[in-house]
Amino acid sequence: METITVNQTQLDLAKVVAEINEKHQPILIKGSAGNAILISEQEWNAIQETLYLQSIPGMVESIHQAAATPIEDCIALRAIQNSKLKIKKDGYD
Repeated sequence: METITVNQTQLDLAKVVAEINEKHQPILIKGSAGNAILISEQEWNAIQETLYLQSIPGMVESIHQAAATPIEDCIALRAIQNSKLKIKKDGYD
């Protein structure tokens, strides 16, 4: 992880933010009052989504199970969409 000082950050914050978004890597900012990590909004959102999904009981296991399913055993999205259209058309929805 790249490390910079608070003073370096203050000199060119726009450049630091651009670098974080370009490289998709956090930067450790060291200062006399303490240290901080700066990450992109995209990385922050990904972390929040991961934490949310992990908070749902059984979700992690379900994801692992789905990932282990051979593609041949999966149902095509088009088949699901067609099934939903048929149900609506026949008045079952």
